[in-house]
Formats: sequence, structure tokens, C-alpha cells
Amino acid sequence: MRRQWKKRVWAAAAGILRQLGQYRLAIANFFSLGLLRATDALVLLFLIPVIIGRVGIDNFGIIAFVQVFLNYGKTIVGYGFNITGVQAAALHAQDKRALSRIFSDILYTRAIIALLAGLGLAALVGFIPYLGGYGPVFFWGYLLILGQVVYADWLFIGLQKAQYITAANLASKLLFAVLVIAFVRQPEDHVFVIGLQGGATLATGLLVVGLLKYRYGLFLLPPAAGAIRHYLRSDFKLLLTNLSIEINTSYSLLVINILTTNALTGYFSVMQKLIQPLRFLLVIFSQALFPLACKKVEKGWKELLALLRNTLSLFILFPAGATALMFFFAEPLLSFFAGSADAYLVINFRLYLFVPLIILANIPAYQILLAFGRKSEYSRVYLLGLALNLVASYLLARLYGLAGLVAALILVELFITGGLYVMVWRNRKAMQAKNN
Repeated sequence: MRRQWKKRVWAAAAGILRQLGQYRLAIANFFSLGLLRATDALVLLFLIPVIIGRVGIDNFGIIAFVQVFLNYGKTIVGYGFNITGVQAAALHAQDKRALSRIFSDILYTRAIIALLAGLGLAALVGFIPYLGGYGPVFFWGYLLILGQVVYADWLFIGLQKAQYITAANLASKLLFAVLVIAFVRQPEDHVFVIGLQGGATLATGLLVVGLLKYRYGLFLLPPAAGAIRHYLRSDFKLLLTNLSIEINTSYSLLVINILTTNALTGYFSVMQKLIQPLRFLLVIFSQALFPLACKKVEKGWKELLALLRNTLSLFILFPAGATALMFFFAEPLLSFFAGSADAYLVINFRLYLFVPLIILANIPAYQILLAFGRKSEYSRVYLLGLALNLVASYLLARLYGLAGLVAALILVELFITGGLYVMVWRNRKAMQAKNN
């Protein structure tokens, strides 16, 4: 009996090792991306009590509020290149000329979009008095959008060489931390915080461009107007999707700021940043998995499902365990990072922790849709989710405050997850027949 038990254990272990070996490149990429996102999360978490201690919770709320608009700008500059750029780089990984063309076209496209985004932000600040009061924060914060132009993380992810962008990201975040500690000394210095982050990103992004030339022999080609127009047209639906995701994530900060105070905005921003590592974990898993999923599509529906089933079964314990720990230690976490944690904040933070778990559940569905090129269906779900969020978050927050806002966020993520699986079900026959 004992021998049979041992044989079963060894057989199970051998099966897991075979799975790990089969997906070793994806796993290596996952851990590289994991280090990248962990660096983001840890440095930002370390800086939260530092920044709040120097500028105060009210000014921290202002920083969080303005950064919502700047993150919209970053998302617009990113367009849909987190999908199409990764796909193109993965498919032309051995062709330096093709990679140079792809990199150049995306760089020029991002630069044009960044210019337009800057003009749009200037118009908002100039014509909306409420935003005009935060003009200096917007001015310095524009560096964050410029940094996104040259930040070629999509290319390294597509090449499955995430370790390079991980190193660059580490340098960027450490530089940001040093700049904050050195230059943010008093409450009035809050206007520089986002700008310091953008400056650090821009500096390291330029170093990454140099690395691409030195390490991969890539070179900058003249602009190709046709290619730029193609990206702007073909990726527009992905932009709408990415923007809807960003709005779904950050719209709640706008609602809290409009309906309450800068202080409560600051507290809710701390909650978001505490949950951000969980979101990063889900993002890196998806990013590391997607190039492999695109290749599995060529072999058929069943191969893709097997990949998703095997990888998700290995991954799911990490976010579930992290969520459980944060749930039990919610009060000390909020007390340390926000400076206070009453029962109302703790209860709502614990409820908010269900959001990343719901997002985890939709990963297989949207990987399937995007790998099979079902961008329209994917976009439709997120745009409907955005519409629901715009209405539900405002109404429930107005009626029930922070508790209503958290309930609305949970409702929206449940809607999106259900919608993605409905789209997979509706299109399953066409996707199954693709390579048959």
C-alpha cells in the first residue's frame, strides 16, 4: 500500500516537472515579468508612507487624482501595442530588419499620440476650473506620458526576453525613489512627485532604446506613414478596450474625489496600491502566457485549452494565497501605509480584495478570444463593462459612500468575467474549426 502511494506521488511530481519543462520559457518569462511588477509594487508601497509623511494625506489624494488623468494618457500612448506589438515581435523574432521596422513604426506612432495627448490635457486644464487648480501637477506629470513613448516593454515581452526590461524597470523605480527622498521635503513639493516618476521612466526608456541597438542590432528606420495609419486604424478597438480597463480601474478615484474629499481619495488610493501587487501578478501571468498561447493556436483549439488548463492550475495558488494573507492582515496594512485604519476602512478593504480574484477567473476567456483574433468580441465586453461602471460606481457611491463604490466594482468585474465566457461560448465552433 505504501509503495503504491509512493509511486503515485512520484508520478504526480514527474507530471508537474514535465509540465514545467514544456513551458520553461514561459515560466522564465513569467518570473522575469514577476520581478518587474514586484519592483513596481514594492518601491511604490515603500514610498507611500514616505510621501504621505512629507506632503500629507490631502496632497497625496491630489497626486492620486491627477495621476488618473495621466494614466489615461499613458494608456492612449500604449494604444494596443501590448497585444499587437507583442504578437508581431514574437512572430518576427529572428528577423532584425522586420523587428526594426516594427519598433520604428510603433515608436513614431506613440510619439504622435503623446503629442496629441499633451494637447488634450492642456485643453482640459485650461477650460475646466476644477482641474486648473492642479495645473502644476499636470505640467510636471506630463513627463510620465513622454516616458511611455520610449518604454519598449512590449518588444522584450514578445521576444520572451523580459529580464532586460526587468532590469530597466528596477533602475527606473530606484531612481524615482532616490529623487522623491531627495527633492520631496514639504507639502508644496507634491506638485513634483508624478513628474519625478515620469523623468525616471523617460531616462531608463532611452537607455533601453540604446540596448536594443547594441544587443539586438535594431536600428531606427524613417517613418512609414502607411504603417502608422495601419496601427492607428487596426488597433483602435484594442485602445478602447485598454482605456476601458484603465477607466474601470481608476474611475473610482475620480468618483471619490468628486463626491467626498482629497483625504478620502488618498485613503482609497492607498487601498488600490495595496491591491496593485495582486493585479500585477495577474497581468504578468497573462503577458508571459500570451505569446505561447498565440503559438498554440496554430496547433488548434485543444492545444490552447490544454496550455491554459495546465498553466492556470500551477499559478492559481499564488494570488489566492496572497489574497488570504491580505484579508487577515488588513488592519495593520492600512495602519502602516495610510497612517490610520478604522473599522469602516478595514471592512471595505477586505471586500475590495474580491476584485482581483474575479479578474483571475476571466484570464482563460480573454486569452482564448485574443489568441484567436476575436478583438471585436473582447472589446465589446469591456466597453459594456465600462458603461456599467460609469453608472453604477457614481450612483452607488453617491447613495452608500465607499461601501457602495466597492460593491459597484465587484459587480462590474462579475459582469466582465461572465461576458467574456459568453463570447467564448458563442464563437467556440468557429474557433474550433480554425485549424481543422
